[in-house]
Amino acid sequence: MRMRAVRVAAWLLLGLAFLDVTGRQISRLGLGDWIGGSAWPLSSSLLIAAAAAVTLLASSARRLRALALFVVLMTIGSALQMQLGARLQSDGFYYYAFARSIWFDRDVDLTNDYRLLGLDDAQHRHLFTPTVTGYAQTTWAIGPALLWSPFLAAGHITAAIRHRADPNIAVDGTSFPYRQAVCLAGLFYGLLGLFVCYRICRTVFAAALSTSAVVGIAAGSFVLWYLIREPSMSHAVSMCAVAVVVMTWLRVGASTSAFAWTALGLAGGVMMAVRWQNALVMVLPAATLVWRWVHASPVDRRQLLRLAAACGAAVVVGFLPQMLAWQAIYGRPLAQSPIAPTMFWTNPKVADLLWSSRNGLFATSPAIYLAAIGLLALWRRDRRLSAAGLFVFAAMAWTNGAVDDWYGGAGYGGRRFDSVVPFFVCGLAAAVAWSIELVRRRPAAAATALLAALVVWNITLMAVARAGVYRLGQPVSFGDLGAAQASIVHDWIGHPPSYPANLIYAVRNGVAPARFDLLSPGRFLGDPSRPYGRIDVGSADAVYLADGWHGAERADDTTFRWATREAMVLVPLDRVADLTMQIRLLPLSYAGATPQRLRVLVDGEPIDAGGAALADGWQVVELAAPAPLWRTGINRVKLVFDRETRPADIGGGGDARALAAAVDYVRVVVR
Repeated sequence: MRMRAVRVAAWLLLGLAFLDVTGRQISRLGLGDWIGGSAWPLSSSLLIAAAAAVTLLASSARRLRALALFVVLMTIGSALQMQLGARLQSDGFYYYAFARSIWFDRDVDLTNDYRLLGLDDAQHRHLFTPTVTGYAQTTWAIGPALLWSPFLAAGHITAAIRHRADPNIAVDGTSFPYRQAVCLAGLFYGLLGLFVCYRICRTVFAAALSTSAVVGIAAGSFVLWYLIREPSMSHAVSMCAVAVVVMTWLRVGASTSAFAWTALGLAGGVMMAVRWQNALVMVLPAATLVWRWVHASPVDRRQLLRLAAACGAAVVVGFLPQMLAWQAIYGRPLAQSPIAPTMFWTNPKVADLLWSSRNGLFATSPAIYLAAIGLLALWRRDRRLSAAGLFVFAAMAWTNGAVDDWYGGAGYGGRRFDSVVPFFVCGLAAAVAWSIELVRRRPAAAATALLAALVVWNITLMAVARAGVYRLGQPVSFGDLGAAQASIVHDWIGHPPSYPANLIYAVRNGVAPARFDLLSPGRFLGDPSRPYGRIDVGSADAVYLADGWHGAERADDTTFRWATREAMVLVPLDRVADLTMQIRLLPLSYAGATPQRLRVLVDGEPIDAGGAALADGWQVVELAAPAPLWRTGINRVKLVFDRETRPADIGGGGDARALAAAVDYVRVVVR
């Protein structure tokens, strides 16, 4: 009886802490403000929640422990959202426009909703170009808005209550209670999705390993960002929807129940309405039905047809809101928005998508790299789950790589892989299990690897000391010291999570692996909308420069470097084309100087054998560079001048540098 009273008290305290923190998130008022007008520190609610959670986790049944953990994570997550300034932002506005329009206007004409949310005609003209039905444009899905509805209801109630005391708090879906409610919705669906991922992983692995894998993927990848920093994006909701579908598929794959297959289809339709790319996940139940059909008798095949029909009809029902929205906006139930990204299906940037420094999935989330490798190891334990994960991962890599902005714009990490998260959790568990087995079999190798890391630490410290960054015997910031050591390791071997792409790039182009980080994702002519490339000499140019350059300088608004008689730049190209090379420069001039001339060579071959005569002052030299001169990858462009002079030799003070010309930029343009 005493323990039961303790559990009841713990649940009560946890509930109060949860209400206090989430109330602050939605209404900007804590529980004390609502009850008695007294301030109540946020830290106190978090401490109460932690204490209550410890009590419940130690004394409750398993299902109640899971619920307690979920509530405390919601509480902590809400506090982190407030700390990090989570709000309706980025693509969240476009998803939310659907929610506001449905709730308050009872339509999907987003014209007024965009304006109410602060999207004006000048900066977002493409949105306000009328469709054939006269509606505003959209390329975003309706699913998140529908799944946010319960939280928007809470936001509306909160706004109505606050409006009585403060009329400035609008009750039309635009004020902060609605916007912050969406942030809580993202956190809720994200945590729910991770719990379902845990249940999927538990079909293969033990509880402890499954928990570690969920924590590893959630905290070691882009997932955490879209739970607590940008929860108004669709990624948390999408991950949850996919996890539900995968879990349902695993459970009903061998079922003959039409109800079970209808539930799977309905979940799949909703999943597709959240993010259309998720339709690729529905290949899994389709493949299951085909597999069963191949191995079934004629009688069983008739039953499979009924299951397929039930599942397909349910998919249509689940996806129906999106089709109705398209019908209203574009005049047809299946439509592609004219403002949607361009797809290059035959030329996906898969290598960039995975390994580049421009939001590369593996490069920015090493935990997911390990998980992807683990999907192969998963084959030994569950071939169906392994094959499904590898297929979905490959399909999403091809699809995401084919988008013109394959890097995901200004988003954080490889966010468009949210639909692969359930499989990544299982893959990470498999990788950790394999690692544990390897260490058990080869403990000396594990110890040697640890010792090797310590040796590298010492060698890099010696290199930093030799370079003068670390002054022997003097106090030092270990933060600065560690950054210098990491920079040295990077210069030696590049970024390990970008292997093998950076190593292959280095071998093909004859550069250090560290150059891959900027040269490969920043290669010229890779974006069809930008048929040019520019090296702004003197500003963020180090990765493009080789020999023959002095330090960066600035005069008025021009940044530049002085070049010696021979100076080289590295021009990375995504493709070969007939180009025009433009070089803005200032030759060193002085009384009695002979006219300066410039010759340009591409990988040793001259663009113009005669070279270009240079006048005094700043000028732009243009040279035609036909396609046969160039190669895909890094091109070494050498600027060769007729003469170089030391200013000190011509009365220019003590400047002993050998100077030929100051260079402002080097630019290539498709002819």
